[in-house]
Amino acid sequence: MRFKELEDALEQLVLQIKSANLSNTSSVRTEEFMDLINSSPYLITIHDVEFYRPIGINDAMRLFYGFQKNWLTGMDYLYYLQTIHTSTYHSLLNSLTFFRKDKPSYLNLDYKLLHHSKEFKLVIGTSKTIIRTENGKPKFAITVAKESSEKGSTSKLDLINQLTSREKEIAQLLIDGVSKKEIAGRLFISTSTVQTHSKTIYKKLKINKISELISLGDTFSFQLMNNNQEESDLHKFDPFDFR
Repeated sequence: MRFKELEDALEQLVLQIKSANLSNTSSVRTEEFMDLINSSPYLITIHDVEFYRPIGINDAMRLFYGFQKNWLTGMDYLYYLQTIHTSTYHSLLNSLTFFRKDKPSYLNLDYKLLHHSKEFKLVIGTSKTIIRTENGKPKFAITVAKESSEKGSTSKLDLINQLTSREKEIAQLLIDGVSKKEIAGRLFISTSTVQTHSKTIYKKLKINKISELISLGDTFSFQLMNNNQEESDLHKFDPFDFR
C-alpha cells in the first residue's frame, strides 16, 4: 500500500503531539510545536483548514522548497501556491471538500511540487485533521509527505476526473439513492441512456458495485463541475489575507 508508511508516520506524530500537550489551538503556532515536527525526516506541512491555508512547514519541507522560514506569512502563501504544478491543482479542491465534509479517514494524494532546483518532483502525501475548534470543527491538519520515484497506478481521483460533467451528475444521483428511472425523468433523458452512462461510470472508475461508488462519493465530490460550492471555498484562500 503506497500510503501506509505515511499514515503510520502521521499517527506516530499525532501521538507525540498529544504526549507533549501540544494538541490544542494555542500550541500550534509555537516553536515547541515546530521543534517537534522538525524531528521528523518526512516533508510536513501544517494547515489551518478553517481559513484554507498552509501556516507552517518543517525543515525538511523548507529545504525541499528552498524557503527561508518555517512559518508562512503574507506573500509566502502566494509563493506556496506557485510550488504546485497546475496538473495537480485538483488536489487543493479535493482537500477543501475532504475537510469541509470532516472525514475521519486519511486524505491520500499525489502531487507535483516545485523543488528548489526549479524542477517539479513527484510527491505523495497523507493528511488528517489533528486539532479541532471548541465546537468540534476541523481547525488544524497535518500533511506528511515524501518524494516518490515513480507515479503509482492511476488514483481514484484521477479516474473520477476522467468522468464527464453528465457522468458526474448521474454518479452523484446514484449515490444519493435515486433510481435510474427517476434520474431519466430528472435529466429528461431515456432510462436506457442512464443505464449506458452507469455502465460507463463503473468502467471508468474500475468498480463493480454501488457500494464502491458510494464509498468513493463519501470521500470525493462527483459534482466538481456542477457544484460551485467547492470553487467558492477555493476562492476563500486569499494569499493577501494575513490572518
